[in-house]
Amino acid sequence: QSHMMKNTEWGAVAYLQHSIYGSRQKVRINNNQSYLTGYASIYEPTIGYSGTNESCTSNKDACNEYCTSAKGANGTCNTEYFDTSSVKASTTNNYTGIFDMAGGAWEYMMSGMDDGKGQLSSGNNNAANSGFNGNLTGESGTITGGIALPTEPKWYDKYAYGTSNIEYKRGILGDATKEMGPFQTIRYISNNRNVSSWYSNAGWVVYHVVPWVLRGATQADGLEAGVFSFAYYDGFAHSNDSFRLVLAF
Repeated sequence: QSHMMKNTEWGAVAYLQHSIYGSRQKVRINNNQSYLTGYASIYEPTIGYSGTNESCTSNKDACNEYCTSAKGANGTCNTEYFDTSSVKASTTNNYTGIFDMAGGAWEYMMSGMDDGKGQLSSGNNNAANSGFNGNLTGESGTITGGIALPTEPKWYDKYAYGTSNIEYKRGILGDATKEMGPFQTIRYISNNRNVSSWYSNAGWVVYHVVPWVLRGATQADGLEAGVFSFAYYDGFAHSNDSFRLVLAF
């Protein structure tokens, strides 16, 4: 049976990637601005999101480059799936692994925050929400004409209600979040970013205005992108957000 990936399932992949069954190293970012799957950056980024495209050729000590690439062709800053060097972006460092776990697009998990009343929050407000029925936590209100949540809690993860994006203790056992600390704030040019001690991957906890979990980061997040990256959003569909299906047997 197929279902939308939960955060604890992403965590299971992350743990396996860093075990003897995986590459046991930082997974290379997919920095393709066209959001094409299976790409790997040529250079390992050395900074996180800075708001600008920082060339790794001219400044390897402070770089985070991303480029548009045509389907099935190498780009100026990345290699496509059938180029064997792309396996740096695989969880096993070969073609049997999982790609796009670092960069590409942020991926929504079927995981969100409790609305404070025992159910999953639908989202931030009437304009920015998941489409699931439930209470809004960014402002007062309830979504009633949307999609009913699954009746069985096994199909989603629910995080405790909170109003801060750094309450790491609200992580769930097995989701590869709270044990990634210690956490800190790093400034890349003019951007302050919350990161963990694991490869400086992004670390932002869901809270009331952005109650839905994201993983992996985007093509422009550089050093912050990775299998241990986690963040939040309002639940609404955005052009740089995706999701992943899981097959359960």
